[in-house]
Amino acid sequence: MLISKIHKLAAVSLVAAMAVLGSGPSMAQPQEPKKFTMDTLQEVPLGELPPGKWEMKAIMLVIEPGGKIPFHVHKGPGLRYVLEGAITISWKEGKTQTFKAGSTYFEGQGANHPAGTISARNDGKVPCRVVIVELVPEE
Repeated sequence: MLISKIHKLAAVSLVAAMAVLGSGPSMAQPQEPKKFTMDTLQEVPLGELPPGKWEMKAIMLVIEPGGKIPFHVHKGPGLRYVLEGAITISWKEGKTQTFKAGSTYFEGQGANHPAGTISARNDGKVPCRVVIVELVPEE
């Protein structure tokens, strides 16, 4: 009788331990792999914006090989991310920069390019795709 009670106590203890700890190493759950990352690509302080209502706009710009964008003025500031190819920008200060796939750049509100010239171009052999996210005055 005593042995039977000891066996029952041992069995109950084993079941309780398994409930708390699991059934052993073979039942252990593997660590869940990290499913995402977040990296800041570019951050630009905007300072004070003119009063009024603003909206965010996302645009996909595609420039074919040899394509050119004429002079233009930006209604608001924005970040650009080059997905594919490369874009060459002419800045109003006289500098020219080429941004390749994976690059980001910023264009402020107003005239960023020299008047009367080509603002941007694709000198490559593949289309250039740029995601433009900008803040513009609500019309």
